[in-house]
Amino acid sequence: MAATDYNLLKPLRALLEERSVTRAAARLHVSQPTMSSFLSRLRAHYQDVLLIRRGNQHVLTPLGERLLLALPQVIAETDQIFRLQSRFDPVTSTRSFSIAGVDYAVARIAPALTRIVEREAPNVRFEFPTVDARLVSGLPESMRALDAVILPHGYIFDLPHIDIPVERWVCLVDGASGIPERPTKDELLTRPWVQNLAAREGMNPARTQLQFRGIDISVAAVTPHFFVMPSLVLGTDRIAIVPERMAVIAITMHPRLRMVIPPLDLDPVHDAFWWSADREHDAEHVWLRQVLTRVAAEVI
Repeated sequence: MAATDYNLLKPLRALLEERSVTRAAARLHVSQPTMSSFLSRLRAHYQDVLLIRRGNQHVLTPLGERLLLALPQVIAETDQIFRLQSRFDPVTSTRSFSIAGVDYAVARIAPALTRIVEREAPNVRFEFPTVDARLVSGLPESMRALDAVILPHGYIFDLPHIDIPVERWVCLVDGASGIPERPTKDELLTRPWVQNLAAREGMNPARTQLQFRGIDISVAAVTPHFFVMPSLVLGTDRIAIVPERMAVIAITMHPRLRMVIPPLDLDPVHDAFWWSADREHDAEHVWLRQVLTRVAAEVI
């Protein structure tokens, strides 16, 4: 370890992501000769050029590609190690916590979290990366670089968590679509649907339940963002299945939308805060979990 300079991790990431000494130097606010020196040291360490010029641009070597995939999690975990303290004072702390979730899940917990943190830990910062296919497919290892993840039950098992109050699934439709207030199953399933997760990335809990019941739907549009789904329903005969409060928000913004209760006997949305077990005794994370417990109690 004495021969390893961990200060080279961030220059390495900048070089591999920017694929340019000039852009990497600008990104880290260092001179170009300094960044060139970093690159020389990294090449000597790995015995690999890492970047190869092709025409007017640089491409990564196979080792460079592998390093680029690993670096975000490695840097996040390294930062976490050096942030750890035996005691945590939220009043004076400038700690940054990362909680991953889809846009609607983050919006659901944000008001309560903001009220608590502004009052009790004014300098603590929160980041909310999006839960994407890479994170889901990498579970549970992909959680190690995060402080918490908001996910429904069924994606993760046997890990510590704090439950968030359940919500039922409802359907959003355009008021002029001709779908009645109490549609039959066939009236819903013969329409095109809006989906919030592409088939190649898996399925959301509602669609997974439909598949378990032998029900397939025709997907007309896909977006990873719940708050985009209403705009893909407006003016069409499409159907989107969303949590109930999400539907209420959407109808407030777009009064021509209607909410209908699907006759499909779906289990409700059952989200939770999940975290990696190796953070159980981290003083900062103990405080975060206390806050998240209070947040969950306030979520409607």
